[in-house]
Amino acid sequence: MKHVFALLGIVTVLTACSPAAPTPPAASPSPALSLPPDQPGPGDHSLAIGHGGVKRDYTLHAPPGFQPGQSLPLVLVLHGQPGNSAGAAGQSGMSAIADKAGFLVAYPQGQGGTWTPGTAGDPTSGDVGFVAALVDHLVSTWHADRKRVYVAGFSAGAAFSYRLARELPGRFAAIAPVSGRMDTVAAWTGPLGTANPVSVVTFQGGQDMLSPAWSTTNQSWREAAQCAQPVVTPLANARGRAERSVSTCANGGEHVVYGLPTMAHEWPNSREHPVDASTLIAEFFARHSLT
Repeated sequence: MKHVFALLGIVTVLTACSPAAPTPPAASPSPALSLPPDQPGPGDHSLAIGHGGVKRDYTLHAPPGFQPGQSLPLVLVLHGQPGNSAGAAGQSGMSAIADKAGFLVAYPQGQGGTWTPGTAGDPTSGDVGFVAALVDHLVSTWHADRKRVYVAGFSAGAAFSYRLARELPGRFAAIAPVSGRMDTVAAWTGPLGTANPVSVVTFQGGQDMLSPAWSTTNQSWREAAQCAQPVVTPLANARGRAERSVSTCANGGEHVVYGLPTMAHEWPNSREHPVDASTLIAEFFARHSLT
């Protein structure tokens, strides 16, 4: 029995001296997003904001002589799909126009080269929420004029500009869809109303693969904005023919359509077409602001 008690004592001592089961390591916190600092000043800036826990990139161009704290209009230019902010800058040439006219221009980057529309009627979902957050950031950090914020877009970016105008009422003074149709969304059947007096200038090619949608797109917007019958003016020069349709709308906005019968899926420029979209867009935006 003495031997048994001795063995039990040894077991007890060994058990008491055994290390406790290791404690699982604490979960590491999610790494903070690494965002380039905003340093307002003239020229091109590669920047990003955090939205939904994700780093979202964009390029910002400020005209020469821009001073921190100076309040300028803001133009967003949305690329097509697939596309990127550099492509939007090159295609539109909007930075050079911004230098002459004196406005900020931002080129947001869609994730994977696309725009996520989100849920109709939910202004926080998808890339609608990202663009809203980007505008807020540029108003607070770059002092963009909230009453003079505009959106231009090509193809899928054009379609998304229509969506932004609908989902973010009272945020944009005007939009400029280029070669893009408006999505048919049930939540958009109601009138825009005076709370959303956004104006539209759009460019549509007769040889575009999307041309069957132009009539529906234009009529749907005119009905929503309660626009008068358009006044049509023919345009022509050495580079071809076009027509301009202008409607005034009950919501306080304006609806202008440039139809180019021989243009395909393009952003028209003065080298190849009878109108230069970027110049006309800048002039149109300059005539519209929120009250």
